[in-house]
Parts: sequence; C-alpha cells; structure tokens
Amino acid sequence: MPMLFIRTNRDLTPDDRRDLLRSASRLCAEALGKSENYVMTTLECDRPMTFAGSDAPCAYLELKSLGLTAEQTPALSRTLCHFVEERLGIPQERVYIEFSSPERPFWGWNGRTF
Repeated sequence: MPMLFIRTNRDLTPDDRRDLLRSASRLCAEALGKSENYVMTTLECDRPMTFAGSDAPCAYLELKSLGLTAEQTPALSRTLCHFVEERLGIPQERVYIEFSSPERPFWGWNGRTF
C-alpha cells in the first residue's frame, strides 16, 4: 500500500535507477513499519524542473500510505531528504515531499479495496 514517487531533473543510468528504486522500497518499508511486499516505488528522472528559479538538481517526492499520520511526517521527511541527498546528491533544501493517506475505500489492490 505505500507508494513512493520520485521525480528529479537528475539523469541516472539504468543500473542506478534500479538500485535507487530497490533502496527506496526497503527504506519505505522500514520507515513505515510495513512489509516491503506491498511497497511500490517509481522514478521519473531527467525531468525538466526548477526550484527557486534554478534548474540545479532538485527533486519532488510523493509518499502515499494507508494510515499515515501527521506525527510520522517529520521523521519521514528527514529520512527521505537524507536519502535523496545521499543517493542523488541533491541538497535537502532542494527537495519537496507531499505526504498523503488515502481513505481505505479509495486504495485498490488485487481486485478489491482495503
């Protein structure tokens, strides 16, 4: 049920893309305390993007997860910003993250909803 979207203007090799997505999947599972069996990650790189009027490396992330609380988001923000800085070399101040927790009837999987 957790879904992490990563969008960045950085370009990555196919191997780096695969490694980043696998690492992001493990990170989300650990940070949310959920099974990685349900985590999905996606990456859009080499996207035309600006932040603060500059096209220097930046990233926009969306983390959607059932049951996500406002109390969890500060720690998740720290974790994800650190991950992006470490893995993509993007300074944390050039990363935005949107958190959302859809209601269970609005999240489908395996032909049903949660």
